[in-house]
Amino acid sequence: MKKKVSVFVKGVFIILIMSNSLNLFSQNNFNSTPPMGWEPWNIDHCGNSYQWDNTFHKELADYFVSSGLRDLGYTYLTIECNAHYRDDNGVLQADSLTFPNGFKPVVDYIHERGLKVRNYLDAGRGVCCCIDTGSYSYYYEDAQRLVDWGFDGVKIDWCGGNEMNLDPETQFKEFKRAFDKTGNNTFNIEICCWGVGDPWLWGRDAGHMWRTSGDIDLIFGGEFLGGKWEALLRNIDENRHPNPKYVGPGKGWNYADMLVVGLPGGLTEREERTQFSMWSIMASPLILGNDVFNMSEHTKNTIMNKEIIAINQDKLGIQGRVVKENKNGLLQVWSKPLNDGSVAVALFNRSDNDDKITVNFGNIKMPTKCKVRDIWNDKNFANVKNSFSSKVKAHETIILKISPTN
Repeated sequence: MKKKVSVFVKGVFIILIMSNSLNLFSQNNFNSTPPMGWEPWNIDHCGNSYQWDNTFHKELADYFVSSGLRDLGYTYLTIECNAHYRDDNGVLQADSLTFPNGFKPVVDYIHERGLKVRNYLDAGRGVCCCIDTGSYSYYYEDAQRLVDWGFDGVKIDWCGGNEMNLDPETQFKEFKRAFDKTGNNTFNIEICCWGVGDPWLWGRDAGHMWRTSGDIDLIFGGEFLGGKWEALLRNIDENRHPNPKYVGPGKGWNYADMLVVGLPGGLTEREERTQFSMWSIMASPLILGNDVFNMSEHTKNTIMNKEIIAINQDKLGIQGRVVKENKNGLLQVWSKPLNDGSVAVALFNRSDNDDKITVNFGNIKMPTKCKVRDIWNDKNFANVKNSFSSKVKAHETIILKISPTN
């Protein structure tokens, strides 16, 4: 839904068309909250589920509008599979089979629907997948090419850089300088080096979101397209770098990898909700990785929960941290202060057994009397004193919003 706003400037009325979308970035709020969006990789590793072509991406944009995903904040769509190649002159070109008219028409189409669009590159000569060659020695040319095509962001992978034994901090900072030189200061850069080189220490100077761990659908040398519980725990643990010196609005975000909510053959529904909960508490970017055209009601209800998304997108931009853990870390209490004076709390049961978890208000710097909302279970508790306890099922996460009583 859009509305008209009249602005009077030097004797001339200008009609502005403004969208109600919650997360349409402007220069003023760019990088102020964790990015939200979608990319195809986890669906089938750029296989044959779809043609990943011009038509697909237009239909995808339409669906993000009609489904309400855009207005919830999922604004970055990623063109990743079968996208481009480098010609004999070293110039990046759109794939002629999937994008016969080039990228510009589909990029414009996505923008017209109030969405953003990312592309995909690699920092080395080799690549992880999906494209003809990496960007090593072409950083400045490729950066300008993407900006000229109208893209709003890029995922820069590290397979080529890793194979060449390059230093990630050096290469990603150089790539960032290339994008800075284009003059586009709202171009979102994902540093996809899987935690190699400790990107949480320097990522704010090289991009806007940085991967802190390996692919969530890969673990111990085995491949699980849908993701597994062990990989989920690994990525949560390796994402625990909440130092506000390095992370937050205007700096960037620790990114624990794509969401695997709605991917078949992986997490249980309870575990999927745990991922969405923990990503929101950790202020990790929320990048969908599922087939959005074929979602179950559980998947829709999970990724479209406005209250959980609001915790992720809270404008304080604080990454949650563990304030208490019991039973050798199997039962955890995570805390994330929010802009309205309340605190979001995750009661996270990592064990294989149901158990009770308690949050003490003193541990989260709240008064002795509070009101508590259990978001997933849609329950409210008034005048709770000193602490709140709940039974948490195995592999479940309960999200609470705890506020002072008036």
